[in-house]
Amino acid sequence: MEHLLYFFKDLKKVGAVAPSSKFLAKNLIAKLPQKIAGNECPPLNILEIGAGTGPLTKQIVKHLRPSDQLDVVEIHKKFFQIVKTTYRQKNITAYHRDILKFEPARKYDFIFSSLPYENMPEDVSRNIWEKKLNLCKSGGHISYFKYVKFRNFKNDFEEQVVNKYGQEKKFVFLNIPPAKVYTLQVDDNKNLPIIEKTNIA
Repeated sequence: MEHLLYFFKDLKKVGAVAPSSKFLAKNLIAKLPQKIAGNECPPLNILEIGAGTGPLTKQIVKHLRPSDQLDVVEIHKKFFQIVKTTYRQKNITAYHRDILKFEPARKYDFIFSSLPYENMPEDVSRNIWEKKLNLCKSGGHISYFKYVKFRNFKNDFEEQVVNKYGQEKKFVFLNIPPAKVYTLQVDDNKNLPIIEKTNIA
């Protein structure tokens, strides 16, 4: 009920009427346990954007090793406080910040996001995608989801990125509403053709 109240209070920051289900969260992070299954996996830097009340954070933490680092960026003050007080491990840092103003000293092996792209202006959505690409290591993974009720992509740039780097698309029906999970592997983010930004009136 609390999540629903915040949804109606601030549609631009809260993207769904309910938190992501554990089934959606598990599909979003599916590449993470696969990566660390090997004994030679080095320490990982992981970024979560838009944690909300933390259902995805909970699944990430299940696989987090002491040598890994998880950074969580949440713009909504109440949700930030929930995540910060729930996860107090030394290798987890929560930031109350707009992702576009987040300037970490590291790049990331995994970037997971639960951002409400469909509620954002197209130029903001594109800027966030450019930010994610800049923060992702070469060979790193970006995972995110879209609700099935929306058209495939918010803008041409998002579609271009998914077509270039997309590895998997899964439908998760055990979620409110049902969602599509996209998993991308960013081998090289320097050779994307330039698409002119749309002028928003």
